[in-house]
Amino acid sequence: MGSTGKRSAVARIIRLIRQKSSRMTLRFDSLITDERLRLYPIVFVIGSALGVTLSSIVRLADPTIQGSFMPDYLAHWTGGGLLLSPDPSRLYDTGAQFAYQTAALGTEVPLSWFVSPPIVAAFYAPLASLPYNVSGILWLLLSTSLLIWCALSLKFLAPKLMLRRRRVVVLAVLASPPVFELLGGGQDSAFILAVWLVGIRLLSSQRNVWAGVVLALGFAKPQLVVLVPLIFLATRNVRALASFAATCGLMLGISIGLVGMDGLVRWSEALSSPLYMEEVQQGQAWKMVSLPALAQALLPETWGAWMAPVLTTAALPIGAGILLLHLRRAHKLAEVNRTAMWIATLATTAIFSPHLATYDAVLFFPVVLFLLERWPSAVVRVSTVAAFALVWMAPVLHMAAASLPWPFAAIDAPWSAIPLAALWMASLKALREPDVGPDQQPGVAHIADRPQHS
Repeated sequence: MGSTGKRSAVARIIRLIRQKSSRMTLRFDSLITDERLRLYPIVFVIGSALGVTLSSIVRLADPTIQGSFMPDYLAHWTGGGLLLSPDPSRLYDTGAQFAYQTAALGTEVPLSWFVSPPIVAAFYAPLASLPYNVSGILWLLLSTSLLIWCALSLKFLAPKLMLRRRRVVVLAVLASPPVFELLGGGQDSAFILAVWLVGIRLLSSQRNVWAGVVLALGFAKPQLVVLVPLIFLATRNVRALASFAATCGLMLGISIGLVGMDGLVRWSEALSSPLYMEEVQQGQAWKMVSLPALAQALLPETWGAWMAPVLTTAALPIGAGILLLHLRRAHKLAEVNRTAMWIATLATTAIFSPHLATYDAVLFFPVVLFLLERWPSAVVRVSTVAAFALVWMAPVLHMAAASLPWPFAAIDAPWSAIPLAALWMASLKALREPDVGPDQQPGVAHIADRPQHS
């Protein structure tokens, strides 16, 4: 067979695969009904609320059974407490952190490791002045309130969808696994979500200086805003770039004032240490939802040790290159929709992040709502539901793979990264659509109005 014949055969195979996948997608899409969208989120919200409540009661009563109450918050609370201690230079000393947590809880529990920037410790310092359990309950109330605010604030990205189906949208958000993980663990991802929502809204209304300031507050989790200055530069948004850089510089200066240059070095060393790569990047790959984590989880354990640093450093530059290429192509066709550009930036940041745990997947909420509002499709709907289901299944798959050798152990890989990657690709395609005004934005057809699939 000549080269022309081989290319023709490959083209036919690809066409056949696309046809089959399209039919399968349509069949799954037909299962997403109004009734299921109304009832299933209620079940998950009730189940999640009961799970968080019961787990919290057990952890508060006896931390030795399941661990500390809100273990991720314990790490931040510890950072704030050590910063207030007579020797804040011990901020990233794992021994000092463990001793501080043991003294606070009255018993030994697994270390909740504080590896956030020094300024994050300053943010938690006032809360660290309270007893841990009291402080934790207060933080839980604050996080819940902020999450509800974020869910309601999605209206500016999907006004017609929120007008017609606000209750369903809010319930679906609250029923999602990231919310369960965020509240149960005491994470601060709701703050990062709020930063992105406010930042995108400011950019869409061309209040660029304030947008740069707000987005720079994401410095609390640098890997989740690292592409922002690059897009500012690529789009020649000088004002936003300047305010972003000035705010980051201010926070860096405050961090140096808190712990000195030695403290910043120790923070950097903690993030690049073999212990971090082994315990977090490798050991917790199944709890991640990004493409680097998927690649990490599919590798044999012996390969993972040397591939983890490569995936950690190379993933975001690759994602940035793809995003810039699509932005350039979109600019050649027409003026790029500003909101679509920042939704694509958010999706790229999330899917290529070397550290995107389940609770950080709340960053996909704006992406999903924006796509469902402007460019609804069976692929977007099915990918959203598939990601929802696969993240919920992750703990079950992890337990099933606990004693299996490779390659069978790979069943606990974060498969949710695949449908989330499909949403990312949809956000890139959205860049090519014309920039339309809010009154002209296409809305989401009611599910009952969709064509029936046989």
